[in-house]
Amino acid sequence: MKKFIYLFVLSALLIACKGNDPRQKIFDPDAMVVIRGVNTPARATDGVLMANVSGLTDIQIVQNAVNIKWTSNWAGNDYYDEPKQIARTFLNAHKDFNKPALLMWGTDIIAYDGVGNYFYKDFIYGYDVFITDNNNDTIAYVPNEVLEAARQPIEDAWNRGDHDAVYKMFNEAFTFLPIKE
Repeated sequence: MKKFIYLFVLSALLIACKGNDPRQKIFDPDAMVVIRGVNTPARATDGVLMANVSGLTDIQIVQNAVNIKWTSNWAGNDYYDEPKQIARTFLNAHKDFNKPALLMWGTDIIAYDGVGNYFYKDFIYGYDVFITDNNNDTIAYVPNEVLEAARQPIEDAWNRGDHDAVYKMFNEAFTFLPIKE
């Protein structure tokens, strides 16, 4: 009987400890990763928005963006020696014309497997990120330094269970630049 009570108490303690893991808190499945143009606000000339560098303005990039493509050794959260090409499509619902910004699902970084959330490495460990238009022409890019700078703080915040910090970085850490003509 003592063994049974001991096992019961031990089981209850283990369950209680698992419930306190902040990573087990539900991550918002509707969270979005915001990729802003860095030339906003652009200067106005004769009522027309002009980018600070040659090429399309931030709003023109958002209006014309169809895909975001990147290279990663991580695909399906498995590591590959040979890098993979990965792409996502932007629907109009994934375009914020007011900021202007492009939106990716937060699940491209924090995913859900039916049991719990986990850190998804495909995008955040990617590089050579390009935004293309309807003709598959590259119109903008996310500098590799942007992903590199965001990677560790987001992963650290996730590991601490600090979802608010992850959401904040989703909203602030990512930018795109126009392709220069």
